[in-house]
Amino acid sequence: MAKSVGPRGSARTRVIEAALALFAEHGVNGTSLQMIADHLGVSKASVYYQFHSKDDIVLAVIRPVFAELDQLATAIEAQDSAPARQEAAITGFVELAVRHRRVTAVFYRDPAIDTLVKTHEECSAINQRLRKVLGMDSADTETRVTMSLVTSGVYGSAMDPDLQDIPDDELLRILLQSARRLLAVEERDAIRR
Repeated sequence: MAKSVGPRGSARTRVIEAALALFAEHGVNGTSLQMIADHLGVSKASVYYQFHSKDDIVLAVIRPVFAELDQLATAIEAQDSAPARQEAAITGFVELAVRHRRVTAVFYRDPAIDTLVKTHEECSAINQRLRKVLGMDSADTETRVTMSLVTSGVYGSAMDPDLQDIPDDELLRILLQSARRLLAVEERDAIRR
């Protein structure tokens, strides 16, 4: 009698979950399709049936995050004043980082992910759109450094293993408060004086 097989979507989800666990432990470059198959207790061919390559698995993991980044760009564009755009950006980035803490912890600053994002047309286009919406290409040096500090701090905090005991809602509140303070125009002007 043939063994009952779950729906394909379920198998894809299992592959993604196994890959995510292995990526967290070994990094993207340190994880092979064979390791994913072994983790699941299936053949490598079974993994290939779901995904044609490791890059396809990585893209399946990060696509939802990039879809949300694209939605964030739309939300920022919809604001009609610079302060409202800044608040939409701060809130959106912090909420995204906290909501995707697990994915952030695995992929933030992973060289393999950086390369994949830069070479994958869809992800690269969303990154460029966000840079344009945020005015990063025409921003002064201080703004660029401050934005880098804030985004690195937000994503670093979301992925920090020493902060994993902090509930999402509390982390969200603290990160929003901190990011707003760092990006406050009044505070930056006071520092210049």
